[in-house]
Amino acid sequence: MSCKRLSVCMHGNPVDVPLAMQTLRTAMDGCGQVRLSDGTNVLEHALWAAHQAVMASCDNTLIVAALFHDIGHYLCAGDPELAEYYKDREHAALGARWLSRWFGRAVCAPIELHIEAKRYLATIDTDYRRQLGAGSLQSLEHQGGLMSAEEVRAFRQVEHFESALLVRQFDDTPFKGETLPPYSWYERIVASVMGSL
Repeated sequence: MSCKRLSVCMHGNPVDVPLAMQTLRTAMDGCGQVRLSDGTNVLEHALWAAHQAVMASCDNTLIVAALFHDIGHYLCAGDPELAEYYKDREHAALGARWLSRWFGRAVCAPIELHIEAKRYLATIDTDYRRQLGAGSLQSLEHQGGLMSAEEVRAFRQVEHFESALLVRQFDDTPFKGETLPPYSWYERIVASVMGSL
């Protein structure tokens, strides 16, 4: 195997970047078959979140985090035994763990924390809470509901707190049906972040 095919991930293990890219491409294709509570599929939602990150001039790690933030829904969808409660509550942590073989904390932490960011914003901002749709309010309850004052203080101290809030913002902004770049447009960015570890 040539050196050009390898990158080193944060765990010190060699990563076959082309194989990783193919695995992610397959997963994102599968995301097109998984519906969210608002009727969009996970792929459309991911492309919309990533597009917002690009338009906001975010760095590449945050663009990748926005792109893959809900990949855990795809991972959960293959198991008919999982309750909706579990899928709502655990998809972020599951997705972050799955992606951690290829990406560092700058990508995985905002993904893992985007549910907690929703709980945080719903707790501190009544306007934010009021704009949540019925499906989002139901999933908020599944995800632990509003935070206690202690949880709010602790969350503000978490590394990648601000990135998690940005991913949450991209997650919550309604998609208005505009034409978006396809997943293939982001693959160069994904590979560059993977190769930079």
